[in-house]
Amino acid sequence: MIRYKFTYLVLAATLMFAGALRLNAQTIGYAEALGELAASCGKDIAKFCGRTNLGGGAVAECLERNEANVAPGCKSAASSTAALLKRRAAARAAVTRVCELDRLKFCGGIQPGDAQILGCMYKTKNALSFACRQALADSGYEASLDPGPLGSQVHLTSGDILSSLAGVENTSPGLDVARMRQIAAQAAHDPSRNDPYHREPLFAQLNSLAQLTIAIEFDFNSARISPRSYRSIGLMADALYHPALYGYCFLIVGNTDAVGGREYNLKLSERRAEAIRQALINPFAIAQLRVDTLGLGEEQLLNRSNPKAAENRRVQLINVGQLPGNPECPVVRQVDIK
Repeated sequence: MIRYKFTYLVLAATLMFAGALRLNAQTIGYAEALGELAASCGKDIAKFCGRTNLGGGAVAECLERNEANVAPGCKSAASSTAALLKRRAAARAAVTRVCELDRLKFCGGIQPGDAQILGCMYKTKNALSFACRQALADSGYEASLDPGPLGSQVHLTSGDILSSLAGVENTSPGLDVARMRQIAAQAAHDPSRNDPYHREPLFAQLNSLAQLTIAIEFDFNSARISPRSYRSIGLMADALYHPALYGYCFLIVGNTDAVGGREYNLKLSERRAEAIRQALINPFAIAQLRVDTLGLGEEQLLNRSNPKAAENRRVQLINVGQLPGNPECPVVRQVDIK
């Protein structure tokens, strides 16, 4: 699945463990890896790939095309990142085969492909075979959710992230995202909502759902994700792969401030949310059916007393439940994911 010598998201040149086979060491998270890559390749990306966005492998292709001209540090980081991504993808593909005997022994009532398997495996982790533990660790499911500072945002710890995203019931809140998009489009043309200081939130219930809110930097008037926010995108990928969240689906909600036209801001927020979704899908291989998008423009201001404030420009990663019937997000009993 990973085709490029250069891939732009994840670790630069270190082993996943402190020692090659030490299973007790934490794997390095995508957030840390993205930060390393942005630091090593930021100038080259700006110089050669200034119009290229993060998702779909476009940055990787751009760096590969310009291999002869990029800095040695960037070249090394991109090459090491590609190797690590391939290792993780191969490990995830092999987990079912490598861990089959362990599944039958410890999780016999759970069928392959069910998201409950991951929770069950981690409950009995110390009893698993060495090969199975190695495959799970190589897959990145143990990656740290402690990414360090994300721009100017307050430092988030692993506990903060899990408590904010995992606090949901085992049923979907029943969000009709397609209908919500229609309502948002209508609201952007509603003259009764022209005054941002007195504009009520369009979907107040979203704020009560389990979520992680992150400030993502984009180029001005663009959906291109700034390398300064690569670490934040990596944090989202780490969270979606965590055993406690693996059985859930998520909604990426884009929000803007009140600078500019409301209809323009709505469309811009939609494009930005989709840019994040595409970055999660490739190269992180987050299943497409696990992530949906919603752009709200300036219709859901966080700070109505200052509609132009920076905190209004944000992305919400919202846990929308376990969506029965979605093969990429099967229903998982709460007891199995704690």
